[in-house]
Amino acid sequence: MVKPNVIFIIWESFTEKALNKNIDGRPVIKFFPELIKEGIYFSNCYASGDRTDKGISAVLSSYPALPKGSIVNYPEKTARLPGLSSLFSQNEYTSHFYYGGEPEFMNIKTYLKAQQFQEIITKEDFNEADMNSKWGAHDDVVMKKLLNDISKTKQPFFSAWLTLSSHEPFETPMQPVFKGNDKETKFFNSLHYTDSIVYNFITDLKKLPMWKNTVVIISADHGHYLPITGKRADDYRIPVLWLGGALKKQGIIDNVVSQIDMAGNLAHQLHFPGDLFRFSKNIFDSTSKHWAFFTFNDGMGFITDSSRLLFDNAGKKTVFKEGRSNTEHEKIAKALMQKVYSDFLKR
Repeated sequence: MVKPNVIFIIWESFTEKALNKNIDGRPVIKFFPELIKEGIYFSNCYASGDRTDKGISAVLSSYPALPKGSIVNYPEKTARLPGLSSLFSQNEYTSHFYYGGEPEFMNIKTYLKAQQFQEIITKEDFNEADMNSKWGAHDDVVMKKLLNDISKTKQPFFSAWLTLSSHEPFETPMQPVFKGNDKETKFFNSLHYTDSIVYNFITDLKKLPMWKNTVVIISADHGHYLPITGKRADDYRIPVLWLGGALKKQGIIDNVVSQIDMAGNLAHQLHFPGDLFRFSKNIFDSTSKHWAFFTFNDGMGFITDSSRLLFDNAGKKTVFKEGRSNTEHEKIAKALMQKVYSDFLKR
């Protein structure tokens, strides 16, 4: 079996709430819906947390977000976390991580090194002229470097790209498409920009011979409060898409899944030995239960195909119920929280 290349695009603040949003007849997200037609789209996926440091460990290590703090801030614990990069390295892959900003931010660099990424490309690897945003290099600059590098890199490879431009203050190197100076409009403009960059990347990648042996996974890094819907559970629903020439099927999976399911399922699909990702369930198994669990500041959420529930840890009470939520779901959420903290304390 030929080992496929894997590219993980971790899209800053990408939210499902923006997918079908139109402003003055123009879609906020123009190109991503076209990509959905080409791959496996998880239409009911929930992020594990609400910040990048929580999201990166959820995406790459299948590790749930904590309601307070992040495991990424504990180097002695992240050193013992399983992760995709170390797993790929053990299976003779080269590995690279791309980010146009400062990797010391939120202790991400320490986590990446613990995950054994062989090369970490950051703002220091770009020309001064490319430092065209508050945080560093915009997504089009990083995308071009990533595309150029992987066209020459040894295969098989694992590359992860954390986008930047849709982070506050939502700057873009292009004229705004949507008029307005409020935070929400700026956010939509930044998502619109990154959407075009991701689409251009996929379009150019398809022109390379490696496309037929490559899997691309696109996932938001975390949930986002914008646009405001009045339901906090909506903030954690994120788009996740698998595509690429190595993918054997396409379609939409409507079952509730979690961001922390992705790393474990990717490893399983690639037939890697071991079962490292203990919080990840097999989302391609028809007998698996459909649920997602997330945390926020001093609280947690539990989602099933027919229910959504939010529990406030400080007040020790359920603060939101929707669908067929019941006391059993509350017990499951508490048990999951206990399991996560127990695991965290042991590491």
